[in-house]
Amino acid sequence: MKQRQFKQQNVASVITTVEKPIIKVSELSITILVTLIVSLMFLSCSNQKKEKTAALSVSETKPIQMNSVVVSQTTYEIVPNDKVCMVNDRYMGVEQIPIDVEGITYYGCCQGCVEKLQKNIDNVRFGSNPIDDTKIDKANAVIVQDKSKGNVFYFASKEDAQNFINKNRA
Repeated sequence: MKQRQFKQQNVASVITTVEKPIIKVSELSITILVTLIVSLMFLSCSNQKKEKTAALSVSETKPIQMNSVVVSQTTYEIVPNDKVCMVNDRYMGVEQIPIDVEGITYYGCCQGCVEKLQKNIDNVRFGSNPIDDTKIDKANAVIVQDKSKGNVFYFASKEDAQNFINKNRA
């Protein structure tokens, strides 16, 4: 009996498997989401000095007719101080970080705001009353939100704030 010798080539099969592709997609989605959130935090706390405008813009509102009752829309409302970032002068809608400075509590949205308020960088602890342009300590101010834009105004008293709201009501 003759023996035949066959040359066998060493062929290595490479098999790649993706275990649970859903997990990989989820991890990627979470990474993208975290990156976006961190980017937004840095953008909201930029070191650029805010532009101050001399004139207030008031958006026009029209009354809504509902079942023979006229309801007036208002773009301004008094908001709680702890839901305002006092560095960005924006109503955030959720409680902000309380920052104690010499027994007075200010509020900020991130660690950058904490430092700015503690060191009073750019005189950030103070705002200007739009009625008479007097300097107002933001921690003790009555704060009014412009609902159409999200920015806020600081007033020395609730009466000043209400006068501003009434004057700018459609």
